[in-house]
Amino acid sequence: MEKKMRKTVISLVLALSALTSARAQEIYYALPSTTLTVNVEVRQENFFAGPYARFAYKLLNMDVREEDSVSSTVTRVEVVPSVEADPKAWFSCDAENATLLSLGTQGLVAFRDKGEAARKQWRFLPPLQADYSRRGITTPEKEETRIAYKIIQTDTAEVNIPVEHKVLVEKTLEDKAADAADMILSVRKDRLNIVSGNTDASYSGEAMGAALKELDRIEEEYMSLFRGYTVVRTYSASFDVRPEADAPVQRYQVFRLTDDGPVSDGVKGEPFYIELEPELPSLPEDADRKKGKTAQIHYRIPAICQLRLTRNGITLLETRVPVYQLGTESSMNAIK
Repeated sequence: MEKKMRKTVISLVLALSALTSARAQEIYYALPSTTLTVNVEVRQENFFAGPYARFAYKLLNMDVREEDSVSSTVTRVEVVPSVEADPKAWFSCDAENATLLSLGTQGLVAFRDKGEAARKQWRFLPPLQADYSRRGITTPEKEETRIAYKIIQTDTAEVNIPVEHKVLVEKTLEDKAADAADMILSVRKDRLNIVSGNTDASYSGEAMGAALKELDRIEEEYMSLFRGYTVVRTYSASFDVRPEADAPVQRYQVFRLTDDGPVSDGVKGEPFYIELEPELPSLPEDADRKKGKTAQIHYRIPAICQLRLTRNGITLLETRVPVYQLGTESSMNAIK
């Protein structure tokens, strides 16, 4: 019994020693900072010139665009503030004051994240390429008549006699364009004949509508070989802005809008800026008063800022957001 009680006492002493040791440890924490995430929705138009565009005027008497092009337009933008640990503002406190760190739920302090945050990879849609493989029907070869000369020996001399023969040769781009133009003109002629009743078959009601609809589809398919076509797609991108407390002017470039879409850096494209105008809070006169040599718990009061997102001096978005690193840093007495 005595031996069992001795083991219990020893275990209790060891537990108290461990608790005392734990209380003597330091807890590291960081003050909060604000990151502004700008979410952008972009509408991108990709125009692909037709492979027969340069023959459009000659064969169909119409002007068309002959060069591919791409353009992007911002259709929606929003700014989302988020709070994270400030890597420039680390502090420590005794473990017995760790309960005060619950103020982190109000954003006053933040625990240190041991793992290094992974950098975001912005994903964009893959580049598009023109595809005319299923538009129009034309044979890749054509038949040509060529003349070869055959030498025939006569009694008095050798005579060159022309001999015709058929050969298959690969069509040029203009040959293929001419085939497509002929098909377009043929479709238009067929449509006119159906509407005017100048056909062997009679069309009426749904039959006529179906026939005309199919002719329209065929014409549009072949016309795209000259006129080209456009693909429109929408995608989203995000950019982070972290305001700096010591910046002389609170104006930050968020991204540049190029024809290919928004990019975070570079010199091409129109720049989009975020401008911040802080409303600094006023603290009571004794807010920073330290009594004796009592340990301090540091915290940060955010500045409410007027935020404007601008492009070419035009305000696209205006709102108010709290930004911690532009606010006021203070402290409170900790338990000693």
